[in-house]
Amino acid sequence: MKLVLIYTGPNKKFDHEHSILAKIQIDNSLDLGWKKEDILLATDFPFEYNGVRSLDVPNDIYYEFDKNANKSAVIIYLLTEGIIKQQEIYWCHDFDAYELNKIDEAELGLSDFDMGLVHYLYKPEWSFSNIFFKESAKDILELLDNTIRVRPWKSRNNEKTLTWLIRKGKIGINRYKKMDVTYNITKRCLETVYNQAQKPIKVLHFHPWDKDAMMNDTALNIFMYGKNRIKKPLMNERLIDIFHHHGVR
Repeated sequence: MKLVLIYTGPNKKFDHEHSILAKIQIDNSLDLGWKKEDILLATDFPFEYNGVRSLDVPNDIYYEFDKNANKSAVIIYLLTEGIIKQQEIYWCHDFDAYELNKIDEAELGLSDFDMGLVHYLYKPEWSFSNIFFKESAKDILELLDNTIRVRPWKSRNNEKTLTWLIRKGKIGINRYKKMDVTYNITKRCLETVYNQAQKPIKVLHFHPWDKDAMMNDTALNIFMYGKNRIKKPLMNERLIDIFHHHGVR
């Protein structure tokens, strides 16, 4: 399995938050046993950290109407350039989705599917911030990209478009597997989602500094310090140590 991390946009550099999260992602992946050559970091600017060097992609691979959305467009570029290979499973996720416990390719059960997708459960959308896919999913990703450009929602367009395509039957149910929510534990409806997830939890998904009216505390306090309805930290000591190493506490 290969890991894909993507960051492109008009600024040609990480913002402050992602400059920290990129290093956390690389350190966490290496700590879990990922090989450096299996971490595909796609950026439109040069970046290197801890032996992982970014793949250089062209300057204009993002959506002008939603500059935070780029994954489908960049993945298509990687497919077109032959960087995405046949007979491999790729895991693409946002910089704020952290592998908590090691994910083994065999556990995914994707031998008969082109993609593995996680549903949010607490809202009607499928996640595109955390997907598993194969080279054979190219037509699905092209359909997603083309539809985004025709129906350009100005926020979360990847997920809104993916959900619309699935609802309309444009993506056959035989093409994707609904993955357990353990691969995308977010801050919303945490107690409900956590109780439905297979254990041990595999992926925590949160911006550390998030705080809004729907949250009783910051996301970091919810996940690292257990200030949640479950009444326990969801991060293990291994991941906490990596966060602390990068000054996030």
